[in-house]
Amino acid sequence: MAEQPDSKSIAVPAANVPLPGDEVEPNAGQTAQGPCHRCSGTGRLDAAPCPDCEGTGLVTVTVGDA
Repeated sequence: MAEQPDSKSIAVPAANVPLPGDEVEPNAGQTAQGPCHRCSGTGRLDAAPCPDCEGTGLVTVTVGDA
């Protein structure tokens, strides 16, 4: 019997693919993944997926002095 996915899990997108809400392109200099500002990294707003990060809870942001 195949194991059913957890309904609370969040799918992680492929590397090097821009996510909704990203401030910069993935793998650009001085960037990292951080929590979405709109949903505070939960991926949810009320009972729906966050529209900024589409439910991932993550966005790529500039870090440091870039």
